[in-house]
Amino acid sequence: MDIDFAKYLPIAPAILSATLGYMLGIRNKKNDRLIQFTQENLKDVFSPMYHELKHIITYSESSKNREMMIDNFFENYNTKNTNIYKLGNLELLDTFYELNDKYVQFKLLRDEELWKEIWWELENKFFYKIEDGYKNSTNLLYRDFRWQQYIQSKPYWMKFYFESMKFLFDTAKGINIICFLMFYFSGCFELLGQKLFPKDFWIFSLVILGLSLMTTLVLLMPNVQYLSMSSNSKQSFSRKVIKKIFPKLLDRWDNFVVGKRNFEKIPKMYEKKSLDL
Repeated sequence: MDIDFAKYLPIAPAILSATLGYMLGIRNKKNDRLIQFTQENLKDVFSPMYHELKHIITYSESSKNREMMIDNFFENYNTKNTNIYKLGNLELLDTFYELNDKYVQFKLLRDEELWKEIWWELENKFFYKIEDGYKNSTNLLYRDFRWQQYIQSKPYWMKFYFESMKFLFDTAKGINIICFLMFYFSGCFELLGQKLFPKDFWIFSLVILGLSLMTTLVLLMPNVQYLSMSSNSKQSFSRKVIKKIFPKLLDRWDNFVVGKRNFEKIPKMYEKKSLDL
């Protein structure tokens, strides 16, 4: 099948420029707000809560001191001026309040089985999610920190080269998305028999998508240094992809890995005596 690419040339740049301009404008606004909120919740909630919980969980000198620290933890984040809402995660907030209700019940009943359940959920559910949020927020804020340090120490011409390669690489990734959307929608309308796009436009879009993907692969090599230095995470690439596309599936897998509740490693409950205040 012969395709007259010339008749599509006036259409494709218009679609690309309009879509890319819209996407970049919306993305920049969202990114600015995201960075602002991330700075606030990392400073005010995630960081202090993560380190406080980490200290509670790893503290092993005294069961009495451990319980006192848990008391202080729930009291600090249950006041009327609490900033726990900055976690920005309703599921995490529900987990916190449910855990707090159980702990209040434990303080009244002093039941050992309830203590084991509370500790297991505190360590394996709540702390796990707080740690994940803490690391994600840190990675978001400081993702390009090492990269910027690296290029700022280079001569001007090398700095210009690195920034140009990064710009071209990011642009190519954006064009990939646009070309895929052009191919997807034009292909769907073609299958439905709708003539919204010119004839064989889906084939033209597929060809452009292929060329764009090849360009991205070519630009991958000059950007290896950027890719390696812009990631602070130890997670594998496949885990990052799954987490981004199927977060609930990954949560189920993590719960499966954690498996059945094991109470063997749970610290002993503080045996409160009648003389204790």
